[in-house]
Amino acid sequence: MRRLVNLLPPLIRRPLNTNSLQRSSTTRPRLLFKPTLTRQISSFPKRPIEPSTNFPNATSEYSDSILYTFRYLSRTIKYLVYSLLAVGGISAAAYEGAHLYIEKVCLTSSREDSDEFGWVGENQSWTGGSRGGTDPRLGIKARHALRAAWICQEWGAGSAGTIDDSAYVSYFHPDYVAARSMISTSAPEQDGRASRVKVDRGYELADEYVNLAIQEAKKKGLVFPPMLSGTRPAGPPNEKDLSKAPQGDPAAVDLLLIKAGILERINTIDCLLYAKDVYEQVLCSLCASSDPEVGPGGIAKVMRLAGKVGDLCARTGGRDEAMKWWQWGLRRAGVDITSHDTDKVVNQVKRDAHRWFGKNPSPDTLSIQQHLSSTKHNLAPPILRATVSLLISASTQLATTASLSAASTLESLALSYLPSIHESTSLSPTATLHSMWMAHRTSLLQYHLSSVLYALNKSNPESLPLVTSAQEKVEGVIAKLRLLSKEYAKHGSPLNFPAKNLARDVLLTGAEIAYTRGLFLEHSISTIASSFFARKETPEQKKENINKLETAVKCFEEAMSLSALESGVGEIKPKEDVVNSEDWEKYNRAFVRAKRNLAEAMVLSQEEKL
Repeated sequence: MRRLVNLLPPLIRRPLNTNSLQRSSTTRPRLLFKPTLTRQISSFPKRPIEPSTNFPNATSEYSDSILYTFRYLSRTIKYLVYSLLAVGGISAAAYEGAHLYIEKVCLTSSREDSDEFGWVGENQSWTGGSRGGTDPRLGIKARHALRAAWICQEWGAGSAGTIDDSAYVSYFHPDYVAARSMISTSAPEQDGRASRVKVDRGYELADEYVNLAIQEAKKKGLVFPPMLSGTRPAGPPNEKDLSKAPQGDPAAVDLLLIKAGILERINTIDCLLYAKDVYEQVLCSLCASSDPEVGPGGIAKVMRLAGKVGDLCARTGGRDEAMKWWQWGLRRAGVDITSHDTDKVVNQVKRDAHRWFGKNPSPDTLSIQQHLSSTKHNLAPPILRATVSLLISASTQLATTASLSAASTLESLALSYLPSIHESTSLSPTATLHSMWMAHRTSLLQYHLSSVLYALNKSNPESLPLVTSAQEKVEGVIAKLRLLSKEYAKHGSPLNFPAKNLARDVLLTGAEIAYTRGLFLEHSISTIASSFFARKETPEQKKENINKLETAVKCFEEAMSLSALESGVGEIKPKEDVVNSEDWEKYNRAFVRAKRNLAEAMVLSQEEKL
């Protein structure tokens, strides 16, 4: 151990420094971690605090808060203005875009074209002529008013308004059958007062817009047809009564026709009378300014206007005046119905009105084939359609005034004008639509004729076959309409409006024909409810009666379905009471009655077998 100690080198002991000992005794003990943050803070230069720069006074603080408030409000107002400008710009663009769409797409041309079928002339013109749209001469305000009227008429404008103490006259007719269900409805009062008419608000607004357009057109200097004298005689005009003054501008005539059409849809007595006067004003203007060599489209237009005036006369109670207008319109096509003793029957209506409902039926009912013309009627398609429509109107009016023999004569005459329809796949869209129109009018005339023959003699054997043939034809037209090409449905096509009207008329006519056939089948069956008569029938007769009742049930069910389709509900089951229209309720009652009779007949048949 000593040897090891001796081997260690000797430690050199240095003298202690007294200054370092004093410094170490006064300093803090050494830490394990260096206080870097403390050293950085302690190394900052120490300067005196200036209170004037770090603590603002009250005046500067108040001004800064006001500036902040103004800046905040200015930013808010700026955002609001930008938002309003954006919303206004989008709304204006949408508004003008809608008007541009209506101008270029929806408002089709309505002037006579080179097509031999003349469907373009049956469209309502909105002053644009062959170009379509509206006339630029009317100005921006009038053109926007016309487009707004179109929007209100086609798309509606909210709830309906009510006009008190108003009455109207309407009956089943293909040209204005929509007036019964789609235009206005009557709400009877419980206290026995006159019924109220609920008018679509869209038609009221459309009338106001058209009035605005007419006022603007007069300011622009457009010449309107001369006003008719209030002391003029009732009925069609004579050549002496026609004014030699300058007649109306085509755009002005279109404005008057638009106004008359809207008034006709409003369907109150005052509006119908006003529409009749407007139609007469336009008709006299067309007759005074027409060229002797006017084409088929011009003649057909005059005939259609004469038919409208006659229809309005009939709806407002002027039945004699209506017959005069229809006769005058038919003479434009070279058809004279006075040769069938129509005037004598009309004059005799008031004397033999008490014979209604077959109390004293005329035994000298002429045969159907006696009135069929042996000559071929070569009429242009638009004139032919106008002629058939006028004959249907006249025959319907005669049938409603107990002139059944004269009505059957005119219906037979109208059937002679309708050519036989041949199926062909190579027809153009215009020719196909004309063919379907003829087939529908043939079924309508057969339906009218069967009803008239049944009213004259309930045991007439021709009534049921006629209405059965009418139902087959109208079912064929409905099947074709469901397979229509895009040519009929696209906007801007001249066939869109006629095809839409034809579809409406076909559904309504088909429902009435099916209902009438079901009634004829029911009435042709002997009394089944009485077991005494039922037990005396042979098994063949019972089987035939059951088959007739089954067919009647199917007819009533089809009438309900077609009525639902026309009202826009779609195909429905018979027990689903979702359509509240008057016609559908009538068909439903007949369906329930026929089904009950069929069940009773089936029970009696089962009892006989037992």
